[in-house]
Amino acid sequence: MGRRATKKKLAEVRAKEYVPKVWLKAEFEFPSAFSYRQPDASAQFAIGAPIPSPAAIKLALVDTAIRWSGSVREGKEVFEWLKTCQVHPIPPEQIVRFRVFLKRLKPRESELLESTGIRDYFLFDGRLTIFLQVPREKIDEAKKLLQKVRRLGTSDSLCWCCNVCEVNENDLPKNLLPRRLDSLDDNFLRQTLTQGFIVVRLSDLTEKSEFDGFNPFGEKAKKAHLHKASYLLPLRMERYGETWAVLKRSEFPF
Repeated sequence: MGRRATKKKLAEVRAKEYVPKVWLKAEFEFPSAFSYRQPDASAQFAIGAPIPSPAAIKLALVDTAIRWSGSVREGKEVFEWLKTCQVHPIPPEQIVRFRVFLKRLKPRESELLESTGIRDYFLFDGRLTIFLQVPREKIDEAKKLLQKVRRLGTSDSLCWCCNVCEVNENDLPKNLLPRRLDSLDDNFLRQTLTQGFIVVRLSDLTEKSEFDGFNPFGEKAKKAHLHKASYLLPLRMERYGETWAVLKRSEFPF
């Protein structure tokens, strides 16, 4: 790469860094049980996550843009400015997890084949709160998309947005934000794990993620470039049985 090309690349990176951004707070209600399979979990024994991953939230907004506009191009444009935005899902005060045995019919060529498996499902006692940072010029578009979301992730994760508002960064409940394990020091990690905080695997989009990597009818999954990481959640297991558990939200110690 020549000197001129290098300077141009640096200028583009700096331009992205200095784009004014604002935080939005959106609250969602789920009318029924939902399921989010953790990345790389087996489809036959799907270990679940009690909150949608950052990738699921972003892709739900892209899907909403396409459905309401009727334009794939509109979805691509949303994908490009949204993929590197910060997003923090915060669970409600209480969640119930239960494990079920499923028998499903999956299309295979010209017939339907039976498929069985075990999957985690969750029920919220309260609202899911999502903090999303977006470029200032996209704030109105982002608000409209959040208000129009009808599902977050899979088809069984039905929901609706109750409220969207702009907030200051100081208003973010920092002791309730999910934290990536690779960003925590050993002392904090030991302290939280001994106190019973749970860890799950979640995925997020990256700068390299491409829209075509998420086309369910294509064969370009390698273009997704998802970043998969372990997150510490502000949830602790209060009670549990063989196939169920009650999770309570709790602030991190610091």
